[in-house]
Amino acid sequence: MNQFDQFQYALSLTKVSENIFAFTPDSRYFVGNTPHGGYLMAIMNKALSSVMPHPSAINSNIYYLDRTEPAEAEIHIEILRTSRGSTMGQAKLIQDGKIRCLFSGLYSDFKYMKGYSGLGTPVPSIMHSVAEEEYKAMSYDILKPGSTPSFIQQLELSVHPQHAWWDREIASGDAEARCSGYLELIGGPADEFVLSYLSDILPPVVQNKYGSLGWVPTLTLTTNIRQLPTTNKLFIDGLAKDISNGYFEQDCNIWDMNGNLVATSRQLAKILKSEEKISS
Repeated sequence: MNQFDQFQYALSLTKVSENIFAFTPDSRYFVGNTPHGGYLMAIMNKALSSVMPHPSAINSNIYYLDRTEPAEAEIHIEILRTSRGSTMGQAKLIQDGKIRCLFSGLYSDFKYMKGYSGLGTPVPSIMHSVAEEEYKAMSYDILKPGSTPSFIQQLELSVHPQHAWWDREIASGDAEARCSGYLELIGGPADEFVLSYLSDILPPVVQNKYGSLGWVPTLTLTTNIRQLPTTNKLFIDGLAKDISNGYFEQDCNIWDMNGNLVATSRQLAKILKSEEKISS
């Protein structure tokens, strides 16, 4: 099974009732023993889209309220508003009677969307500052064998050599809190669910400036899907800014190889015990 088909299988849902679906998180898309945030966004997106009159979440927001356990969970969905061109809905991921994630989505249909296009966002110049062959496969095994999270191992992801913090000397004075790279799920072009997953695919990019910071949980994630890609391979650019009391924002843009901006995301994350990990 190729990477694309494997991911689609990992989004399998069992319909319990008209507005309730059950699933068991696929351990291949974990961080340690916890389901990856982008994977959870993708499966909640799929559950909600399955009952929507419009198929594609052009905007989605997820709040990670509590840790999702590696066990069966339910997704409870609700349609909030329907119009001719869009539908708004909400999904709750529930385990043991607790809401673990809260997801909302605005859905439309790319097939029928039309209007003026302009003010484009070009791929960043750093993409071509070195040849693609010089990009480094994202693998932390050089630091500790077996330390690369399982969700990273399910796709092809190579990053700019200046952003491969695990494989170079860290000098925070001249390093960016940034990560740029090529990525692809072998087997097909990304659909809406793959783009939800990829919008959170980069580990916290502050590590490119400060080195390993341990677990840096994402608290909220907003993803805008602008269009579906025309190529299997994509380019991603993530940038963190404004660390305040340990919290920071991480912005991400994704393009296809024809220069089309296909998705953007912004997340709020927290560096746990940031004073002792960074200030020292």
